[in-house]
Amino acid sequence: MKTFAMLALTGLTLAGCGGADHDAAEATTPAAVPTYMVTADSVATTVAVEGTVHARHRAEISTRLMARVTEVPVELGARVRTGQTLIRLGMDDVAANRAKADAAVRVASAARDEAARQAARMDTLLAADVVARVQRDQAHLGLTQAESQLAMAEATLREVETAAGYARIAAPFDGVVVARTVDPGDLAAPGMPLLTLESTGAREVVLAVPPESAEHLRPGQTLEVTTRDGRSTEGSIRALAGGADPSTRTVEVRVAVPEGWSTGMSVTAFVPSGQRVAVTIPLDAVVRRGQLTGVLVVSGDLHLLRWVRLGRTLGDRVEVLSGLEAGEQIAL
Repeated sequence: MKTFAMLALTGLTLAGCGGADHDAAEATTPAAVPTYMVTADSVATTVAVEGTVHARHRAEISTRLMARVTEVPVELGARVRTGQTLIRLGMDDVAANRAKADAAVRVASAARDEAARQAARMDTLLAADVVARVQRDQAHLGLTQAESQLAMAEATLREVETAAGYARIAAPFDGVVVARTVDPGDLAAPGMPLLTLESTGAREVVLAVPPESAEHLRPGQTLEVTTRDGRSTEGSIRALAGGADPSTRTVEVRVAVPEGWSTGMSVTAFVPSGQRVAVTIPLDAVVRRGQLTGVLVVSGDLHLLRWVRLGRTLGDRVEVLSGLEAGEQIAL
């Protein structure tokens, strides 16, 4: 018993001073706890791919009109419903164009009516052999031209009415306003982003995966995704591009993640890329001392604490990168 106490004291002293190259004796014996024989197993090789969390739906709200913004009834961060008004634009120019188009339609309609009456008279006179056929043909040509002018005027009026519909910009889906770049009085130009709207609910990570790794992926397959603050999830592949983007030489992969993850957050996904042999042990064999991780190696009548460097967690097991070899026996 005196010998055991001296060994334990000596080992603990080494652990406190010598670092990872020394084993420290723990005050337990192999008979007190279950043990495990370390083996080298075949594990999936993965490629770490950086990605960003996105909302399932995202829209940059813009307009087709060059007009002044008269009202923005939603603030940054506001939740909106489908069809809710987001922006109103000034209609002074549209109203003036509508008046012009209305007048053009009335003039063209009157001209068409007069041309129709003239063509009818020419038909009657030609039947009575009072006018030449060429005069009747000219009257019908005038009617055709008048009808074309009326059609053009009506098309212009429809365009103006369509533009008037752009004066009120509504939300295309339920969501949250995540960016607002205009205020009342600003000039909105065609294609200029005014608001950015993101859908609530489902979130996904967009990954740019090397083609040689993407060829093994399938929709519905799960990938491990981790955040920088330590959160982790098994995300299902929702969409997979059919081929690589020529400009980036990568394949876009979209992976579903929890709704609570914020958009714009950087994450890492581990994409399978083959198999390799690695030492793995049960998670309940790991001993933690602050930031250090170790295992209790069985050596004769002692359990010796040995510091090890761990890798990825694989379900209920963890990979050991260094400090432990296959064939050694550890305590659980």
